Amino acid sequence: MQDTKNHNSAPAIKKGPFCSKVLENRRVSEDIYLLKLESRNIVENSLPGQFVSIKCRDLTLRRPFSVAKVYDDNTFDLIYKVIGQGTQYLTGLKDGDTADFIGPMGNSFSIENKNSLLIGCGVGIAPIVYMAQILEKRGIKHNCIIGTKSSIDIELCNKSYNLTEDGSCGLKGRLDHHLEGIITETQAEKIFICGPNPAMRYATDIAKKHNLEIEVALEKVMACGTGVCMGCVIEVLENGEKLQRRVCRDGPVFNGASILWE
Repeated sequence: MQDTKNHNSAPAIKKGPFCSKVLENRRVSEDIYLLKLESRNIVENSLPGQFVSIKCRDLTLRRPFSVAKVYDDNTFDLIYKVIGQGTQYLTGLKDGDTADFIGPMGNSFSIENKNSLLIGCGVGIAPIVYMAQILEKRGIKHNCIIGTKSSIDIELCNKSYNLTEDGSCGLKGRLDHHLEGIITETQAEKIFICGPNPAMRYATDIAKKHNLEIEVALEKVMACGTGVCMGCVIEVLENGEKLQRRVCRDGPVFNGASILWE
């Protein structure tokens, strides 16, 4: 049975903006941080794959980040990589500061009773950790691949294959060195992945080769984050027709086989 996000009779979920207290903000790898915020709305209403968009000081555009985990004490985690002014600002947030955000935004991974292989590469581990948390609670069989450049100081999924490019933790190498063997070993029925486009494109090709379904959570630079500006458009093929879809509004989760990868 598949959970769906859109029910005609469901009340509208508040998107904010909200001001949330910062409870933790620490570096977990060379340029990756974990940010813990307080929000009952996110804990009660978000699903794996969805994101929040944070206002970063006086910058015009908010920055999007996938929800990485939720907790019973109405707190949730984000994982971010320092790549520009916005994320550099986030590194300066201290316990007790506030973060202004909107969310949850976008759609989510499908929650199905299928033996699932969850793959997170880089900061793409965020929705994968959250997905594993949900599947674990529901007793749905799953395994995870967590791929990073080097070891990372966060609580990872149970049943994980940890891949590091430098060999500092788990198996040495990249996703393309190990994926097919892990698919065979786990007897996966469906793949879920988030990470850089080359990794997701590769996983989609391998999923097709093994006749597996695959859902991808795209990482894309977003301007408005609400679907208005059309700045995060991708092309997909649906029923033989080439169409444009907005990652922030129609995604970020898509059927990997439908995407016309650049």
